[in-house]
Amino acid sequence: MRIRTTRLATIAVTAALTLGGSVAVTSSAAADEVGSDANVSARGGLGIVTSASATVDAAGTYTITWTDRWPGPMRVYASTDVDRFTRLVGTTNGTSLTVSGLDPAQRWYFNVTPVGPFVGVVTAPRSLGLQSAPNARDIGGYRTDRGLTVKYGQVFRTDALGKATDADVARLASLGVDVAADFRTDTEIAGNGVNRLPAGTPIKNLPIADGNLTNITNAAVGSRDPIKQQELLGDGKAAAALENIYRGFVDDPAQRAQFTTVLRDIADGKSVIYNCTAGKDRTGWMTAIVLKALGVDDATVYADYLASNDNLRARNEGTKAGLKAAGLMQDPSLMDPLLYVQKSYLDTAFAQVQTKYGSFDDYLRTGLGIDPTTELKLRARLLTL
Repeated sequence: MRIRTTRLATIAVTAALTLGGSVAVTSSAAADEVGSDANVSARGGLGIVTSASATVDAAGTYTITWTDRWPGPMRVYASTDVDRFTRLVGTTNGTSLTVSGLDPAQRWYFNVTPVGPFVGVVTAPRSLGLQSAPNARDIGGYRTDRGLTVKYGQVFRTDALGKATDADVARLASLGVDVAADFRTDTEIAGNGVNRLPAGTPIKNLPIADGNLTNITNAAVGSRDPIKQQELLGDGKAAAALENIYRGFVDDPAQRAQFTTVLRDIADGKSVIYNCTAGKDRTGWMTAIVLKALGVDDATVYADYLASNDNLRARNEGTKAGLKAAGLMQDPSLMDPLLYVQKSYLDTAFAQVQTKYGSFDDYLRTGLGIDPTTELKLRARLLTL
């Protein structure tokens, strides 16, 4: 398990260290001279960063943007260790910075820090950038109802990693994950492969059944019969099957125990990556549990959940086109409720929580067995200023 410093310690470290290595930087303010603390300190102003985000393009160029309550000069640091920022990549009076030349095999985090005495904000691209797993992402960066932020670099959600490339495995190694949890059944693993993970990564097999959905899908597609496919999947039947699965996430004690195992690992200080097959249903509910337990608002929880649709769209549409081209389905749109997530699925799980337990807090306590001390540990572990 990695030893992690506090944010205040991180700020103390970053304030004492200077730029190393060779990177190209472009500031949003054309007149700014990037990388010169002398110029920044001369401009004056304190600066308070309220939020930040980062994206990376196919060429490996990062764009870091932020908003500020008070304008002021900012230092931007880059690091592969989310708890220790020692590499200054730019200083600017603007609200964005473009950085290139960073090692593409690594996952990079950025700290936007005011030159004044205020605490900086950490950000990173949400996607892990895996070639084989488009739905792999960091759940950090979200704000809670108390104004705190979920830490980056602690908890990762992903689709199956059985087809991970060597580059993907190298990127996964840069995460420093302490434990990997796989929610797939033995049948699913046999069908699409054991996860390829960095050597030595502890793996927990925590199978959660798919409510016979695989058999229903195979029967529909294998029949090649448009009428039977409509009977099995059409008229809301496929969506209803998914909603029933989500009720099982809440109702089934065996399934609840699997989700609890991951929550306890996180609360115990472990960096965790978890997956199912597409990284959208079992993985989606696991993420909703974590974010809700931390106090993230419902709108953000739903937005993170529904982001799977955009992440998986290219692969899903390719699957549908392949089914039609092979003559297996005349109307592959019947597969949409299975390939994509819908708001109603998450609605169903939360409604079942309310029906069975009365509140999400009682679901945590009674359904998942997370006592107040463990919940406090979870929040202390994952929340920062």
